[in-house]
Amino acid sequence: MISCLEHRVKKPVFPLACWCLSLGLLTLMVGCSKSPHSAEHADVSGKVLFQGQPLPGGKVTFVAVNGGFASTGTIDENGDYQIKAPVGAVEISVTNQTLQSRGGPMAPRRPKKAEAKKDQPTKGRWVKIPSQYGDPHTSGLSYTVKSGSQTHDIELLANPSSAAGVPGSRLEK
Repeated sequence: MISCLEHRVKKPVFPLACWCLSLGLLTLMVGCSKSPHSAEHADVSGKVLFQGQPLPGGKVTFVAVNGGFASTGTIDENGDYQIKAPVGAVEISVTNQTLQSRGGPMAPRRPKKAEAKKDQPTKGRWVKIPSQYGDPHTSGLSYTVKSGSQTHDIELLANPSSAAGVPGSRLEK
């Protein structure tokens, strides 16, 4: 009778022990690993200019050269932007394509609940800028983000590939 009782007790205890051990190891691994969300970020603000004039709306994205972290900020109607950018060397993209389909100033609309919290709608009016600025790898725009708040203005040219020595320009390749 004792052997049957021992047999019954051992079976349910073994899977429970394995489950607890697995959960403990998983918790330890998660707690000790560096998550992708733990990259250091800094507040960067500035003005986006196109041919010396403020770009009246769009999005600016900073992509970390090492690590693949990216942050996107909204450019307002005055060309001003604010972003929490990854610290270190970044490549930058600027786009205002979402404004083109609206044909000018954005008509007010109510954002969906999920949209309202995660992203601000793009405001402003569309201005034709060279398409290469829409990709951080071809824009030729780069910056080194340091810890702490800082200002960085972004200058866009009408013909960026004619700027000799600009990283990412067609002339340099």
